[in-house]
Amino acid sequence: MKLRCSLIGAVVLLGGLLSPAAARQTLQVFAEPDPPFIELRDGRPGGPYIEALQALLAPHRVSLTVTLMPRRRISATLPNSPGSCGLALNFSPGEAETISYVARVAPLKLAVYALKGAPAVSNIEDLRPYRVGAVDIADLADLLGSADIRYEPVSPVAQRAGMLQRKRFDYLLSDERPGILESPGEPRVERVFVLAQVDRWLACHPGLSPALLGPLRQALHEGLFAESVRPIWVRAGLGPFYERVRREWELIPKAPGVVPRRPR
Repeated sequence: MKLRCSLIGAVVLLGGLLSPAAARQTLQVFAEPDPPFIELRDGRPGGPYIEALQALLAPHRVSLTVTLMPRRRISATLPNSPGSCGLALNFSPGEAETISYVARVAPLKLAVYALKGAPAVSNIEDLRPYRVGAVDIADLADLLGSADIRYEPVSPVAQRAGMLQRKRFDYLLSDERPGILESPGEPRVERVFVLAQVDRWLACHPGLSPALLGPLRQALHEGLFAESVRPIWVRAGLGPFYERVRREWELIPKAPGVVPRRPR
């Protein structure tokens, strides 16, 4: 009887060790290079977006395999890649039929920039007579297309402010990012006005298992800007950017009576 009980206990213990809840899982992540948030570091994908995602999922025993590729290739690959997700993707109603938008990971403020002293403009329609450059972001393409404005696409990894300073175009439409207003040299770059604020998502294959979906949603309830990942942003030299996101983004819980600041 004692031997039988010991064997049963051993089987129960072994079953617990091998249960799905206890096993480490691996998530395949596709991401587009977007310095300084996502970039190659010493030949490996890195940056605070990836590091924060790794740190937030580690307590849930989920590890990452990250592959960098262009946004359009991610859109084509994700629906045919079970067990995979795309990081920092824009929300597209058309793609919602083939991929699952799991959690918001970051806000994106879209704005118009120009050199100091440029002619005054106050809305997107005012840009029609001018040479316009726009970072190759789906949200910006939609806004410019709706306003029927011709523009020159700009790579997300390009030196955006430098292109303005070299007068390649009169106005630049870009997401707001650290350092864009602190570019060296003259003339100075200024933000003219904010177009919109949108969110970036973790979007996954529609058949992603519940064993992964649950931890993903739980880990990303404050996107990639949870209090626990503050050291990652500070170490990357992006502490002020992190603090601004926590103040302004509606996803981050605020103290009673504190209202998120509106984009300016």
